[in-house]
Amino acid sequence: MSSKHKHREGEMEFRLLLAVTLPFFFAATVFKRVMPWNWGRDKRSVFAATRTAAHNSLPFAFM
Repeated sequence: MSSKHKHREGEMEFRLLLAVTLPFFFAATVFKRVMPWNWGRDKRSVFAATRTAAHNSLPFAFM
């Protein structure tokens, strides 16, 4: 197996894992936003915050 094939396979695994877990990250972000102590703190959109949380957390699954 070439390194290019392994890289592509790893990228596909990451995208699949991202697609599967994104709804959970979205629910957690929405839940965090509706808590009264967080009102008005984060100015980013809910989707941007969800993507950031997912992209910061998912690489730990590959360690």
